[in-house]
Amino acid sequence: MKYCRNCGNQVNESDKFCSNCGTKLFSEEKIKSEPEILESKIKICDTCGEENSFDADECSYCGVGFTGEEKIIIKKIAKTHSENILEKDVRVKSHTHAKTHPQQKLKKKSTQKSDKVETKVLSTKYIIFFLLIVSIFLLILIYSGYESSKPSQRMNQIQNQEMQTSIDLNALSEINQLETELKNDPDNQQKLLRLANLSHDSGFFEKAINYYKKYLQLNPVDDDARVDMGVCYFELKNYDEAEKIFESVIKKNPKHQIAYLNLGIVNLTKGEVEKAKSYFKNCIELGEHTDAGHRAAELLKSH
Repeated sequence: MKYCRNCGNQVNESDKFCSNCGTKLFSEEKIKSEPEILESKIKICDTCGEENSFDADECSYCGVGFTGEEKIIIKKIAKTHSENILEKDVRVKSHTHAKTHPQQKLKKKSTQKSDKVETKVLSTKYIIFFLLIVSIFLLILIYSGYESSKPSQRMNQIQNQEMQTSIDLNALSEINQLETELKNDPDNQQKLLRLANLSHDSGFFEKAINYYKKYLQLNPVDDDARVDMGVCYFELKNYDEAEKIFESVIKKNPKHQIAYLNLGIVNLTKGEVEKAKSYFKNCIELGEHTDAGHRAAELLKSH
């Protein structure tokens, strides 16, 4: 029986070159005794699957530390007198200096493997760095957009406040002017109604009620003004008085749609749901496509 002195591979007596590593064989390659069979423990890395020596603390390929729970396998190896070791069921790791083609090819694979590890590590670092840069950039954009929107929001708020203040001041100015004019012309219906409406819109409900009453004494047929006066009572939470006013309107004018709507809202506020629904239905019957009709339909549907 004959073995290669370079890699320990068993060869035929007539072979001149090793079929495994390509090394030239000599007559002294013949070994009189069978190779010694040895067993070796191998530790398998759970992360990359690399084989490591049993006493290794970390993977020689990926660098991950061992926890003691890794898979352990036993390898059988044949050792000749020349100390050349052939691993039976794993890839050959040759460290010889033979310049044959097979050895050069094996070395090239080993080099590619080393490059692969380095490339893998570099790629991971690059991806983490890239994601970090993108995250910072996005945060800057979001923060910049938020900060840039603040002046606009503040400006809008200021403009709205200024507009509301301007409207209130204009309304107050007109109210004062009308009150002065009515002292000399107390029966001016147009100015009384205008003053009542301005007071209503400005939240001066009690003052508005007084002007509506004066106006209605001069013009009792204006059901719209009477309904507006009823709304003032509603805003003051005097629901009973508001209900009386709206009922008086529909008693005199059964087709006053807004009066029905307001009656429904008053009763809904008081907890009289079924009574409110009845008024909403009356409102819808007088015109379902009007603003009052749409509002009544929404309230009826939600209750």
